[in-house]
Amino acid sequence: MLSYRVDRGEETGIVLSPHRNKRGMFVASDGKFGRRYEVTTEEELIRHLKLGRSIRMSNMDSKNHRAPSLISPSSIQGWKSH
Repeated sequence: MLSYRVDRGEETGIVLSPHRNKRGMFVASDGKFGRRYEVTTEEELIRHLKLGRSIRMSNMDSKNHRAPSLISPSSIQGWKSH
């Protein structure tokens, strides 16, 4: 399972997971303004992480992290052993 633990701000320690957009897809991208890739599974997200792409992550139970944040591969846990 892919995750990111917030390390600063009001909700330090909250865990974000891959965000599904309105179409039910996960999003990877080549940076904030780079090309976007929509995928359906975490396995596909892992392939994008291995290529150095960031992914959108959120936590719908959080008051400050509902909107997806772009998280870099080096900060994401749960994929490097694949």
